[in-house]
Amino acid sequence: VPPENVSNKNLLQVRRGGLFFKEKYYKCVHSNEHSIYLQNLEGGLIVVKTKTFILVGTFRVGMYPSMWVGAVKKLGKRS
Repeated sequence: VPPENVSNKNLLQVRRGGLFFKEKYYKCVHSNEHSIYLQNLEGGLIVVKTKTFILVGTFRVGMYPSMWVGAVKKLGKRS
């Protein structure tokens, strides 16, 4: 994730106000200690925090978000 796309927002702020990523707004639909799930009309984001990285997976409308969640989480466990 480029530094300009990382903010100092805390998780509560993201849950309430959503998040801008690459100039698009995403609403938070679910979050937990290590991941955030966000959506807009065009698709969504899955953000997973690991010990070393912040991984961002994207999906478009018509794709299955559950597949991307699983893939990004699995990748996060390896990081």
